[in-house]
Amino acid sequence: MSEVFVTEIQFAAPLHDIGKIGIPDRILLKPGILTPEEFEIMKQHTTIGFRILSRSNSPILQLGAEIALTHHERWNGAGYPRGLKGREIPISGLIVAVVDSFDAMVSKRPYKNPKPLEEAFREIESLSGKLYSPEVVEAFLKLEKEITDVYRREKDEDTSHNGRRSHQSSSGEGVEGIR
Repeated sequence: MSEVFVTEIQFAAPLHDIGKIGIPDRILLKPGILTPEEFEIMKQHTTIGFRILSRSNSPILQLGAEIALTHHERWNGAGYPRGLKGREIPISGLIVAVVDSFDAMVSKRPYKNPKPLEEAFREIESLSGKLYSPEVVEAFLKLEKEITDVYRREKDEDTSHNGRRSHQSSSGEGVEGIR
């Protein structure tokens, strides 16, 4: 993986959910499980994001479009919007799928409580070769200590600056809770 690609994905990956701008707040902020109809609407954020970002000639925004479209595709073909599987999914989508899923697991959301970091790492590991690329999961797990340090530092900053905690240890939904 080239340094240029690493830099580009660093800037493009945060745009992965930009398509949620086209999803009604009643769905985005719903505290409970989405109905099948609501989930179909939520799934549209991938194609909305792609349409927004693909209009640009910028290589970073083009990569962002690719990520927006493919970050919910799954290694076994069970993802959306196109049901791609394995190496049909671009590496950018494979990487962001793991990172986005992990972040969803350990973050508090209107519809779920966060998982402890260790539990989230083990869940990602258990889904390697099923939902996630084995190579990406292996690389992700090699960075477990560094990732843990980043999340703990973020938690400490949130607690000291806002008087609240963003990553409390309690059980919550796993991959099925990712929107």
